Amino acid sequence: MTERDERRSDALAADGRSEPARVLLVADRPDVGDRAAAAIENRADRIDVTLAADAAEGLDLVDAGEVDCVVSGYDLPEMDGVEFLRAVRDRDRDLPFLLFTARGSEAIASEAVAAGVDEYLPVGDGGETDSAGTDDPYATLASRVDRAVSRSHTERRVTEHLDRMTDAFCALDDSWRLTYLNERAATLLDRDVGDLLGERIWDRFETLRGTEIEERFREAMATGEPTAFEFRFDAPDLELAIDAYPSDTGLSVYFRDVTEQRERERELRELSERFRLAVEGADVGVWDWDLTTDEVRFDERWAGMLGYDQSEIAFELSEWEERVHPDDLGEVWAALEAHFAGETEYYQYDHRMETKGGDWKWIRDRGRVVERDEDGAPVRAVGIHIDVTEEKERERDLERYRRLVDELPNSVALYDAEGRFSVVNDRIAEVYDASREELVGRRSPLLRRLRETREGDPFAALVAGDRETLSGTVELDIPERSDAIIDFSLRRLVIDGEFDGVLGITRDVTEERRRQRELERTSARLEALYEDSPDMIDIHDEAGEIVDANPVMAAELGYDREELVGMDVWEIDAELGPTEGTDLWQGIEMGETRRIETAFRRADGTTLPVEVQVRRVDVQGEDRFLATSRDISERKAYERRIERENERLDEFASIVSHDLRNPLNVLSGYLRLARETGEESYFERCESALDEMERLIDDVLTLARQGDAVGSVDPVPLGELATRHANDVFGSIERDGGTDGGGSGDGPGDSAAVVVETEGDVLADPGRLKRLLQNLFRNAAEHGGDRVVVGDLPEGFYVEDDGPGIPEDRRDEVFESGRTTSESGTGFGLAIVERIAEAHGWEVTLTEGEEGGARFEFTGVERC
Repeated sequence: MTERDERRSDALAADGRSEPARVLLVADRPDVGDRAAAAIENRADRIDVTLAADAAEGLDLVDAGEVDCVVSGYDLPEMDGVEFLRAVRDRDRDLPFLLFTARGSEAIASEAVAAGVDEYLPVGDGGETDSAGTDDPYATLASRVDRAVSRSHTERRVTEHLDRMTDAFCALDDSWRLTYLNERAATLLDRDVGDLLGERIWDRFETLRGTEIEERFREAMATGEPTAFEFRFDAPDLELAIDAYPSDTGLSVYFRDVTEQRERERELRELSERFRLAVEGADVGVWDWDLTTDEVRFDERWAGMLGYDQSEIAFELSEWEERVHPDDLGEVWAALEAHFAGETEYYQYDHRMETKGGDWKWIRDRGRVVERDEDGAPVRAVGIHIDVTEEKERERDLERYRRLVDELPNSVALYDAEGRFSVVNDRIAEVYDASREELVGRRSPLLRRLRETREGDPFAALVAGDRETLSGTVELDIPERSDAIIDFSLRRLVIDGEFDGVLGITRDVTEERRRQRELERTSARLEALYEDSPDMIDIHDEAGEIVDANPVMAAELGYDREELVGMDVWEIDAELGPTEGTDLWQGIEMGETRRIETAFRRADGTTLPVEVQVRRVDVQGEDRFLATSRDISERKAYERRIERENERLDEFASIVSHDLRNPLNVLSGYLRLARETGEESYFERCESALDEMERLIDDVLTLARQGDAVGSVDPVPLGELATRHANDVFGSIERDGGTDGGGSGDGPGDSAAVVVETEGDVLADPGRLKRLLQNLFRNAAEHGGDRVVVGDLPEGFYVEDDGPGIPEDRRDEVFESGRTTSESGTGFGLAIVERIAEAHGWEVTLTEGEEGGARFEFTGVERC
């Protein structure tokens, strides 16, 4: 253990002490002494009180070193309490001393303070309260003694020692709580001491969990062995040297910031290694520059690199500066000064230096300031020279070839100032049907052609530097063809500040130009298809914005073409929203086509059904969607007609399978009974069944033949038609009395009265309108109506009876085929009425009449 470690251990020994504190009590009255001793010992178990009879006995105990705190009265034998205090202070200036007396006065208090008393407590003063809540001076005394012994002389000395230390220090108890931090520790941690004391280190510094610090601290506490290590924090960038010393009560930790020290050590190691490698390498010269005197020491390799013996080179800065190429010297000094100012980590520059023979060598100059003064000004710099002349020549060749390779696979050549090939690639050799070696040195046919066709001499302007580039297209005879079209690009080439030739890049574009003309013709045809297509065509981006639309789309939707461009697809697509559209387009692969059916919304708000084929295409590197849309209104109408015909077929199948079977069963049954009994009445029943079948078949045929289509539409006098055919209908209907309804009697078999309250003509198919009225009259008669009214509506007409009517909840069913509430009805009459109305484009509605019967209203009827 080092001497510093031993001092730290001794200083902390008292802090970790666990034996009881010893209190010397010298009372001026026995009763005060007994009560004071009891109060102090009851206050804390770790305090032992020793009673002394007088001051002399007390001083003996102080001299023996067996006292941690003194409590004294004032009226003592032989000397008073203040004199006793002075005697104690002569022996130990830091021993806590409390004056506890009944003779309290300002004079005594002042004298005691001047003598160095720690606490002055008159017995009669109020202080802490006892358990009954009254002031108890003995409780106050016990509290003050407890506080005094908690900071013993040794502890105060340790604290002062720790606060004076340059190292940071903190103390941890066995529960990892911070019990002490000196000022240096608080500053280094950038924390307030009050916020940290009593807190667990792992709670206040959570980033330490799982690190080497936690591992080392826990190991030290577990083994009782000190530990020393270094630890680097990433945030903040801090490197600490840490010493930890365990004790019975916890851990004492010393730490100091070694960030700058370690950084300097690393930099020195790095620099030393670099210089070692540099010196050990071949052809590396070393220079060492004293910037205060401009003395520069050059080694033997440095001098030999320029063709000199070391003895021929003076140790002066001018020996270097005079040999640097004049064109390079300014930039060299700029690089040096930037490094001296701290702007760069190293000085580095490649420059030319003159040799003893008058040639120029390329030197890679590298160095660094290794010493600065207190103000940061450079004092000493060290560096190396490396001969990189051959490397520079290789770089020049590589630069030339790199420039050529960058332009491949076109024909590439380098022309000299006379217009001759100096460097060519394989492609240009193929074009001229010669080897590369045969071409080098020949004059270029391209340059000769340019001089013949262009004003002045553009190639000479390139050589002279009057222009940097020249490009264009020229017709040229080459071995491959006599009518070749050549694109050319010429550029003046300068390397390391010197003219190196003219770089030429040419490309045979004969076929390309022919394809371009063909492409232009094809584009014209495609444009015509796009513009004149009978279908609607638009192009939109992946966000749904329309970028183009053909005239057909604009005309069909009622927009100007310019209005459509910029609109979103969902502004015209009535069934597609932004989310659905985006999902649809993202799911289409490049070149894939999707077909959808939707509805487009015109500018006037009307819609039309369309079939859209969307294809994802690449337009100059951007995703686009080509949508071709077609109006499918006619197809949809045809599909609806087919659906209605299918529904009608289903109805016919139902009639044949069910409605016709009932009268057939009746007929079969009565025929069997007639055969068995010979009763003629059964044959009458058979005839009734046959009549019912005939009526049913007649209605079915009417429904089938007159379903949707109407014949010629003519002006028809509705009132005359209703009057003329009323008797035909009612005369054939059997009423409840079983008699023919064709008379005009008053009995139950009488015909129903038809009242015509309509005037004028309607546009209709006369035959179909006649059947519509007949079915409505028959429906009224079958359901017991006595009166039927035919009247006008603003947009049509109505037929109303005074029968029982139809409940509101069943009115939607009456137009279904086979639906009837009459025993004599077939259930097709009203279905035929609805079909005839729909065929004319009318709308039929069933409501309640004025007298409670059924009222059929027909709207959308055209009148003459």
